Amino acid sequence: MSVVPNIWEILSLACKILMYFGAASIVGGSLCLSLYNDGSRRTALSNIQYITVGAFLGFQGVLLNFLLQVGMVMGAGITGMFNWSMVLVFLDTQLGDTTFFRLAGFILVFLSGLFYFRRISMMVRPPTQDFYRLLNTINLLAFLLIVFSFRFYGHVSVLSPISKLAIALHFIAFSAWIGSLYPLFRLTHVEDVELVHRLMKKFGDNAITIVVVLIVSGVLMLFELFHSFNDIFTTAYGITLLTKLLFVIGIFTIAAINKFKLTPAIRSEKDALTMRYSIAWEGFFAVLILIITSYFSTIVGPVSNDM
Repeated sequence: MSVVPNIWEILSLACKILMYFGAASIVGGSLCLSLYNDGSRRTALSNIQYITVGAFLGFQGVLLNFLLQVGMVMGAGITGMFNWSMVLVFLDTQLGDTTFFRLAGFILVFLSGLFYFRRISMMVRPPTQDFYRLLNTINLLAFLLIVFSFRFYGHVSVLSPISKLAIALHFIAFSAWIGSLYPLFRLTHVEDVELVHRLMKKFGDNAITIVVVLIVSGVLMLFELFHSFNDIFTTAYGITLLTKLLFVIGIFTIAAINKFKLTPAIRSEKDALTMRYSIAWEGFFAVLILIITSYFSTIVGPVSNDM
């Protein structure tokens, strides 16, 4: 596959971004719904809305990507995407299996999100944490369907079991961190500054585990995806990965500043505002990482299995 994308590949890349965002919103939104919220109805509805919208966008991305693959094979423009005979053929392939599991996961989250959003809106009092147990269980199972789908299609399908596990853990940790940023950004608007400080500290402490998983799984992936150390500097995939690494270092730096400097200093609304701006920058780097990840998994392809 060419490093310079054509229009089909650009659209496929956009679909991949939507899928990643949808998955991240499920994990991050569910985590914040369970562990990092002020217990208010407004925050609960905001988190559920975030999860539901993410699932909707993820569904659209997966479905459109499937049709794009059909269209690329047909070579007949947009009309080729809807060639029913070819659609049926693709449904019986690994791409069809991947699409099925991802769509099932996003549909499950979307429907449960709509149900719980309506139910909470009609309640007289804000629900307790136990109320979200079933919703979070549904979201977890749905997300695992999405994770499971990676084993069927693309360069992941030909990797060793250890590498598949590393990629799954990397994807889970990435989704948990990136997906939590928007709910945490919203949390800084809460008037109870002490609560904001306590929840930010809690997230920072738990995020250490996420960072460790990201680093360990990332190193394991490097050993599998590159034939030699030189490939990192001499191939398009390696150079793209190095670019991603620069942004990863950037987001790690911001996260460290948040944990060790800004969070301990939260004592007023002004301090919370500073944290809000910092989370916004963290989100900006997260978007760049998301785009680059989608680029080299869609356009470039790894050294060991050029796509």
